[in-house]
Formats: sequence, structure tokens, C-alpha cells
Amino acid sequence: MKTDHQHNDGLGAIMPLIGFMTSHVRSHVSRICKDAGYNITPEEADTLMIIRHCDGLPQSQLANILGKDKAAVTRLMNTLVKSGLVGRVQDQQDRRIIRAQITEEGKQAFIQVWPELNKFSDQALAGIPSQDLELMRQTLIAINANLGALKCTQNS
Repeated sequence: MKTDHQHNDGLGAIMPLIGFMTSHVRSHVSRICKDAGYNITPEEADTLMIIRHCDGLPQSQLANILGKDKAAVTRLMNTLVKSGLVGRVQDQQDRRIIRAQITEEGKQAFIQVWPELNKFSDQALAGIPSQDLELMRQTLIAINANLGALKCTQNS
């Protein structure tokens, strides 16, 4: 009978798999963007994807999602702003808050690359039953919630 600590070596067994998968996804998304004429790094592509899905996100929250400090996010944003894909908008209620917003050019970039991103997604998930994908999604949500709670309790 396995104890909790023997459960397939815990995070030690899945973290390399998650890291490997993340590296593949970032590399492919960056290649898809480059093939469409958008010369951005995997990190910039990640950032752009998050901004696309969470348009108007404060840069501080973007830093939390990316797990990066404010200076690193500022550098990423500077590059994306310079490329015309993202803009910075001051919050109407609190002018100290700067929000990351996708531009029309950024939206057009997504329209252009979306078919290839969908094709890549279909290839990556080929042969995996939808109930397994849903279980994986729920499991990752639970792990992220646990890690988020751990981070909060350690900072207090």
C-alpha cells in the first residue's frame, strides 16, 4: 500500500512532464507566430496569449500569472507594445494601474494564427478521450489552487 509520499513520487513525477509539455507548446506557438510574420519569442507569445484571453488585465496581475517580477513584465510589454500587438491603458478609476490591452493589430494577428493554433491543439490532444482531458483540467485547477494557497500562506 502506498502512502501519500509514495504516490508516484508526487510533484517530482509530474513536474518534468509539465515542464516538457510547456516547453513544446511555447516552442510551437512561437513557430506558428513566426511563420505568420510575427517575430516574437515563446515568452512574448505566452504573454500575448494571456492578454488576448484576459484583455485589460493589470500589469501586476499579468506578472502574477506569468510568475515574473514587474521589471520582467515591463520588458515583455515594451517589446509587445513596440511590435504594435499590445497597448498600455491607464485604469479609469485608479490612474496608478496600467492595463495590458490587445490592439487591433494584435487581434488581427490572432485571426491569422488561430487556424494553425487550433490545428496544433488538435494534434497535441489527438487520441485523448474528452473525459480524460476534463479530468486533467480539473486536476491542474486543483493543483494550482493548492499552490496558490500555499504561496499566500507563506507570504503572510
